[in-house]
Amino acid sequence: MIKVGLPKGRRLDSDSRRLCFALGIHVEPGVLRYQTRLDDVAVGVYLMKSPDIARMLGRNRLDLGLAGDDWLMEAGIPVGSWCFDAAPYTASVCLLMAENDRRSVRSIQSVITPYPNLARSLLHSSVPGFQVAAVSGSSEGLVPDLGDACLDLVETGSTAALNGLAVRESFGAVSAHVARSERSVAAVVESIVELLAGARVAVL
Repeated sequence: MIKVGLPKGRRLDSDSRRLCFALGIHVEPGVLRYQTRLDDVAVGVYLMKSPDIARMLGRNRLDLGLAGDDWLMEAGIPVGSWCFDAAPYTASVCLLMAENDRRSVRSIQSVITPYPNLARSLLHSSVPGFQVAAVSGSSEGLVPDLGDACLDLVETGSTAALNGLAVRESFGAVSAHVARSERSVAAVVESIVELLAGARVAVL
């Protein structure tokens, strides 16, 4: 069986529904697991949170999955395994500090983030010796009281502004991609990747 993870939740919900429809699946409220067949190949579709999809891809529990680039990078999914851009939103991974904090980025001692691995990778050369405090949700409300800075996803910047934060460094735009795990056999999943990519292109 080819196992496909699709995200549930506000940001990518419409994309998941569109990809499910392409697979011949009608999403029903509360149902999180589906099975179908394509070209005599069994396909299991699982609706879960985007970070869990990335982790399951990294652990080879899924063959294919749609997740935000931020979570794919956090889970260490190599860019060579990203099949196609599958979502219309664009955001940036940013380092934020209090607006009135005039210290150099190099003086940061603690960073709060839902992306601890990504933070270490992005900041290791510019912020020597900092400590990472991992959280499971948004980090903007925790600076400066609980940490010197936060590394998080910024779309419009409104949440940062409401919490008195300013972007001190941006690490580029991210979107969301369908990616494959190391365990997936390219020749086997290729037809599903093409089908899903076609569903995405059809609405552009």
